Amino acid sequence: MNGHTTAQLDTLFPAPSPPPNTQCPQRWYGVNHETTAALQKTLKKNHTKWHIFFNDRGFHNHIAHHTLALYALGASAPVIEAAYELDSRHQRALFESPEAITEENFIDHLGDEKFYKAYLTFFTNALLEKGAAATLEKFVFSDEYNYEAPNLKDGQSQPKMLVRFYDALMHTMIHVGYGLEFGLMGMVVEGLAQGAVHKGDAGIPLVEDTFKSLKSSGAVEVAAAAGRLASLTLEQKPFYTQCEGQPTTGTHAFSILQSMLADDRLTNIKAPQTLLSTHTEAMDKYGAIIAEHAASWTVDLSKPGELERKVEELSWVNAIFYAIGGLHLVTSSLFLPAVLAYLTPRAQVICLRTYFSSSLTWWVATGLARFDIPAFFSSTSTLPTPPRSSTAANPNPDTLPSATSPHAITPNPWLPIIQTTIVHPNDHLCKLQRTLAHFERVYGGRAPGYFKDSGLEGAEYLDGSLFVRAATLTADRLGWMREGQEKKSFSFEGFYAK
Repeated sequence: MNGHTTAQLDTLFPAPSPPPNTQCPQRWYGVNHETTAALQKTLKKNHTKWHIFFNDRGFHNHIAHHTLALYALGASAPVIEAAYELDSRHQRALFESPEAITEENFIDHLGDEKFYKAYLTFFTNALLEKGAAATLEKFVFSDEYNYEAPNLKDGQSQPKMLVRFYDALMHTMIHVGYGLEFGLMGMVVEGLAQGAVHKGDAGIPLVEDTFKSLKSSGAVEVAAAAGRLASLTLEQKPFYTQCEGQPTTGTHAFSILQSMLADDRLTNIKAPQTLLSTHTEAMDKYGAIIAEHAASWTVDLSKPGELERKVEELSWVNAIFYAIGGLHLVTSSLFLPAVLAYLTPRAQVICLRTYFSSSLTWWVATGLARFDIPAFFSSTSTLPTPPRSSTAANPNPDTLPSATSPHAITPNPWLPIIQTTIVHPNDHLCKLQRTLAHFERVYGGRAPGYFKDSGLEGAEYLDGSLFVRAATLTADRLGWMREGQEKKSFSFEGFYAK
């Protein structure tokens, strides 16, 4: 499948399907045939025209992330098309690879961006033949494509495809996650090809040990039998059971954060001046210590509802990292439910543990922020106050709760946040606000005291308003452009004691 006929592109980028489970984000109102057509058009153009890196430094093409997030938030077709045009201005054209990728030479060209197009073709054929679940199992979560590759050539390193999956701030996981959430095979293809050309040299604590401690089982045959991508969205339920919020009975992720904050070996870590080189430095200096702490986190899939509990823990961890610590990983946690839905139980455990270890490493790499949770909650608002304009609301005297109440102006805090987010040109903003809105939908009911026994200092003050507080701060930081403010940029300085 080297060319791109209309039928082939329609197979790769059909109209999005419903999410694979209820833990995935739900679509906002506004999706219709026009927005769907605009999305498909932009995704197909992106797939055929542009490389996954827009420069020779490995900076990622975010067109698909941007347009899919806008689509999910209910953006109109002109907004989706405008986002594509804006983002495509700085892209690099897709080019032919020196040779085709086969299973025989798959490892030979890992980490080489010149082979991105060849890996696209390879993974397209693999997904059409095996389906998403079996392809992920083999090329991301198997021993063969990680630490036990047979017939390595002299000087050749192990493929470490799972490290590549989480490399570069988890871009491959996000890209594949979009594909699994929306039922878009082309996104899974692009994501896996992207991972294959990642350098894979960052390293993640505990990954190899996790593979060795979890013996492969016959579960891979179960996943392979599940079939192709579209049917698996209905057949994944045995891998992901639903459970209402029950506090964990094992070691909570919050307790791992506290143990790391109390570890004298991790004191005096300074926030870096540059971001991209810090992960490797953190691994070299602190990798063994991070692994020691991460290994204490418990994941026991024999307990009903364990996946949901662990996904929630990771969601809260990265929401705190972002809102209070300034670390931008929270968007990646949005895709855990979609990815887990397609994995066997063994791969689910590997996925969760590797994700947590990677998150902890980035936390250390960016300065090991401390979290003043009480101060955050006492000094932030759950009610956004966008700038007033000539078209601002003017409540009637009979308006609920009263014409002078701020709740008459903003009865639902998310509506103005999402409105201004959709038209903001920053391609990360819509992904982030969509994530925070989803987390409030599923975790917003957590009351103060829910996490009092989790082990993290100040966690008793946490409640489900964390997400709208973070979203409000984000809107303020980036600028309410729809309401007339100037465009601003993200800050990597969190709300914490330095």
